[in-house]
Amino acid sequence: MKKHSLLLLAAIPALLMIGCSKEEFYEGMYRGLQQREERVHPAAAPFPPEQPSYDDYRREREEALRNDDE
Repeated sequence: MKKHSLLLLAAIPALLMIGCSKEEFYEGMYRGLQQREERVHPAAAPFPPEQPSYDDYRREREEALRNDDE
């Protein structure tokens, strides 16, 4: 019985990630980190500065990586 429980426990994350693409996973991580940062370090101003969207971040990152390769 113990082997089956361990196997099931190991399979759950894999099964959950089957429906997620790599980009969706990274976007979720990015948004989660933004939300965490807002909670941990609330801005003194009533409206915190706008954070870049994940798509903007991804474009900037890809451009920076291309420039590093040159």
